[in-house]
Amino acid sequence: MARPLAPRDTFWSQSARNVVAPPLGRVSSVADMWRRLPALGVIVASLALLASSCGGDHNELILGATTSVQDSGLLDEIVRSFEGVTDYHVKPSVGGSGEVLEKARRGELDVVMTHSPADEDKFIADGEGLDRRPVMQNFFLVAGPEADPADVRDAVTVSEAFKRISDSRSIFISRGDRSGTNVRELSIWGEAGITPQGQSWYQESSTGQGQNLIVASDKDAYTLVDSSTFTVFEKKVALRALLTDTANPNIYTVIRVASNKHDNVNSAGAIAFAEFVTSPAGQCVIADFGMEEYGKSLFQPVGRCPSANVGG
Repeated sequence: MARPLAPRDTFWSQSARNVVAPPLGRVSSVADMWRRLPALGVIVASLALLASSCGGDHNELILGATTSVQDSGLLDEIVRSFEGVTDYHVKPSVGGSGEVLEKARRGELDVVMTHSPADEDKFIADGEGLDRRPVMQNFFLVAGPEADPADVRDAVTVSEAFKRISDSRSIFISRGDRSGTNVRELSIWGEAGITPQGQSWYQESSTGQGQNLIVASDKDAYTLVDSSTFTVFEKKVALRALLTDTANPNIYTVIRVASNKHDNVNSAGAIAFAEFVTSPAGQCVIADFGMEEYGKSLFQPVGRCPSANVGG
């Protein structure tokens, strides 16, 4: 039987909350990170002890995450870092936010990272999720062909950009999968007063974030994509970032699945993961990701990593 973690404030001491991370550069290993953040080592030791007290399947943590976190490469980095400082083995389950939250409702996941605020609100209100915490953000952008037949570059807002796409009957590729991106896209059509479904120029790919971008590129079409995925795929597609929606950040949160509804949920592991990914060290993992290859962070951490040179 797994020994549950102590309440958050029992081990998340005031001194740990006030730790200021050192200049990032490139963290060569998880161990090196903890040497550079010694006060947080106490927290990690606590997490490791609690994890090691769990036997058998209690050491497996099933993490639901969205395709944008996977396609950007950040999911692997977060998992590697978390496993490096605990005895948990993380089993990712990847899909759109809607699909991930449905799996969580069935008790198939322990903890989730999603970016669909309305769906998350309902998930929490229905008693299926606990302790929602913001983790990081990026931005949605309209990507399209260099020729830009709809003149999206000249639009002031994304709803105006979508209206231009509709008026010009330019091809638009939707994910059509109830993902966080798809939900945001549909809300933009609503803001523009347009119902695109059934129009010949509006097509659905039913694929993940990266693959949807490739489909749009193959069709010389427009699409909505998060900035992190676009940065990773930019050299692989013949599309340009034409308009970024900086007014509405795309916020990713971590939510624990309610163990009082699902007996099989690894609540101790879920708490450990939520603590890690929102801690200064976890936030530095996010802030550092992308710096070496792209010269900027692919995601902006919402918490403390004050020396990070984050970008969108």
